[in-house]
Amino acid sequence: MGIFDFFSKKKKAHLIDTPIIQATRQTNTEKKMLQVDAEILLEKIEVVPGLVLPRAFANHWPELSQSKTSFIQIKTTPAAALTPGQSKFGSYPKLPLNFSYPRDQHGEYMFPLAQINFRELPPMPGYPRTGFLQFYISADDTYGYRFDNRPNDFRILFFEEADVENFQADFSFLQSTMGSESVPLSEPLSLQFELKEEYFGLGNVTNQMNPGISLEQIAAQYDEELEEELMTCAYDHFTPSGHKLGGYAYFTQTDPREYREEKEKEFVLLLQIDSDDKIMWGDAGVANFFIHPNDLAKKDFSKAFYTWDCS
Repeated sequence: MGIFDFFSKKKKAHLIDTPIIQATRQTNTEKKMLQVDAEILLEKIEVVPGLVLPRAFANHWPELSQSKTSFIQIKTTPAAALTPGQSKFGSYPKLPLNFSYPRDQHGEYMFPLAQINFRELPPMPGYPRTGFLQFYISADDTYGYRFDNRPNDFRILFFEEADVENFQADFSFLQSTMGSESVPLSEPLSLQFELKEEYFGLGNVTNQMNPGISLEQIAAQYDEELEEELMTCAYDHFTPSGHKLGGYAYFTQTDPREYREEKEKEFVLLLQIDSDDKIMWGDAGVANFFIHPNDLAKKDFSKAFYTWDCS
């Protein structure tokens, strides 16, 4: 072997044995292992029929399952002819005879946003079984939401069935209100209801009060890239959007209960009306009405609050 071959061989051996090369090889191995781990953690697992989670979340299903709650999903159908007593969005309410129709702070007639006839709903704990719950908002550019520390322009009314045995039939005075372009509905809608269950409560203050663990806490255990993938999956599939009574609320911004008085953090979702092809809250936003569970049980809607936001 010549001297050139000797030094060439020694040089190659030196490069193989250097700590830098060993560290690089180890780092590459770790990256491959992390990549394999990420693939495993993102693998989809069905934890209960119809509910599929990435393995990273599924591994914590006993704790996550404690976030389960019931809600009533609302489906809408355009309807030109609606009876006074049926559940509906954006149509004339069933008001007691001689009852003064709600007006806003400017004395203008309010828009009849929603009426819920509880006889049409599947039973749900904490909610009335009979009666009519009505929601009204101001017909203006902010849908009654006030940004100047004044109370929001909305009303919630509840009537027992006996209260509306004799009811108003003439709403001709609402012609301007119903035809306003400053309301979120483009036409009246009839409502259909279905009792369902949901989990997680992404973005909800009330989810922080749940036992167990949250999706956010689980995702935060991993590196930034995997955390982002997990939370993207969560928000793509598990946001509590749509029209609903009860359950978790959906927000395009943040949960307003976070910035209100301590007692109001205990408020639960009463009604949520989302944006769709017939309803639009600003730039594809969502409206929520919240109430304390004790007040809901007493059918006292005087302390409920209303908010809406958009992206």
